Amino acid sequence: MAADTKGAAALVDDAARLVASEEADGWFSDAEALRNVEGPMLESICRATPDARTEASAELGHEAAEAGDARALFRAAGKLDGKVKHALTFERRRLVFEHALARAASDCPFWVQPEAGFRGLQSDRERFTLSFETEGNVQIRETEGQWTYGGGGCGRILPGFGFDGRHSLLAGVEFGGSALIRPHSSASEFVITYLPAVPIVFRTRTLLWQYDLETAPIALFQADDTRLSFGWRVGAGLGLVGLRKRNFLPWAGLAASYEYYARSGGREPAHFILGSVRVGLPWDP
Repeated sequence: MAADTKGAAALVDDAARLVASEEADGWFSDAEALRNVEGPMLESICRATPDARTEASAELGHEAAEAGDARALFRAAGKLDGKVKHALTFERRRLVFEHALARAASDCPFWVQPEAGFRGLQSDRERFTLSFETEGNVQIRETEGQWTYGGGGCGRILPGFGFDGRHSLLAGVEFGGSALIRPHSSASEFVITYLPAVPIVFRTRTLLWQYDLETAPIALFQADDTRLSFGWRVGAGLGLVGLRKRNFLPWAGLAASYEYYARSGGREPAHFILGSVRVGLPWDP
C-alpha cells in the first residue's frame, strides 16, 4: 500500500470536482474538456507526493472498472442512460488525472514541492479560511399585527475551518441594513433599519453544491431610534460552488431565514422573513 493515502484521497476528490464542473458545463469533446481542466489537475498533482499519485491512479482505475465500460454499456442499452453516464463520469476522472499526470515530470514548476498528506485544492479540507460574503435580500416584517415589506443587504466576514472536504464550521460578524415601507403610510416613506449579527454557519458540500444551516444572535436599531432590540435568526442556504481561483473558492446561491426580535429597546416583538441572494469568496491564506 502506498504511504500517502491521505494525499491520494485529496487527489481523487480534486479530480471528481473538476470533472463534475466540466460535465455541468456540458462535456462534449474529450480534447476540449481536457484543455479546460488539465491545468487545475496538474496544480494538484504537482503538490502531491509520488506515493499519493500512484495510489490515486490505482483508485481511479478501480472506480472506473467498477462502473463498467461506457461504450459497451451504451451498445447494450442503445441510449445514454444513467448507467452509461455513471460509467462515463468515472472514465473521465481517470482520463483527466492520467492526462495531467503524464505532464507532471516536465511541467511541474521547480518551486512547487510535493508535500506528504496533500490536502487538495478544490476544497477547504483541514484548512482555516476567511470567507467574505455579501447578500441582497427582500424582507417581510410583522409587529403588533401590522405587516410591511422592503429590501436591503449585508456583508459579513466568517472565519472558518474545513474538516474533511465536505463539512465546515464558520462564525463571524455581519452588518446589514434595510429600507421598509412605514405601515399605514405612502410607499415613499421608509423606516431605515440596521441589523448587526453574529452568524454561526454549518456548511456541507457535494461536488457542485453547498448547503448551509445557520443561526445567529441578532440586533436591530433604526436611523431615527438607535435603541437596540435583540433577537435570534435561523436560516438555510443553497449555493453552487466554483473551482478554485488562486486562493479563493467562489460560490453563489440563495438563502432564506426567519428572525424573531423579543420585546426590547422600547419596541414590541417583531418577526422578519428574509429571502436572499448570496455570493461568497472563501479565502485560503
